[in-house]
Amino acid sequence: MFAEARNTVRRARVDMSPLIDIVFLLLIFFAVTTTFLEQSGMDLELPESSTAGATETASILVEVGANREIRFEGEGVTLQQLEERVGALSSEDSARVTVRADRTMEYGFVIEVVDALRRAGAGGVSLPMVPRQQ
Repeated sequence: MFAEARNTVRRARVDMSPLIDIVFLLLIFFAVTTTFLEQSGMDLELPESSTAGATETASILVEVGANREIRFEGEGVTLQQLEERVGALSSEDSARVTVRADRTMEYGFVIEVVDALRRAGAGGVSLPMVPRQQ
C-alpha cells in the first residue's frame, strides 16, 4: 500500500482563470472611470503672464476667437444666446465660467462677454492665461 502511494505523486496546479478574470475586471474599471480631457475646437492663443498660475476648472467653458466668434461648450452662439444659456444653467446652481479669449481679441469685446455672463447669474468668471517664457 505504501509503495503505491510513493509512485503516485500529485503535482499542485494553479488555476489561472480567476487571475485573468480579475485582471480584465481591473482593466474595465480603469477604462470606465478614466476621464478624458476634451480639447476645444477653437485655435486660441492665450495671453501670457509672468504671474499666471493654475486655474481651477469651471463647469462652463466659453471661448472667444480673434474674429469675435463666441463658443459655448464648443457650439457657436451670439452674445444674447450666451446670456440665455448661462442664465438657464445658473438658475439651478451658481455656475463658474471660464472665458478663454484669444490674445489678439479686443479688450472691450471680452468685457462685453464677461458682462453678459454676470447678467446671466454666473457665480464666478475666470480668465486663464499661459505662463510667460523667461
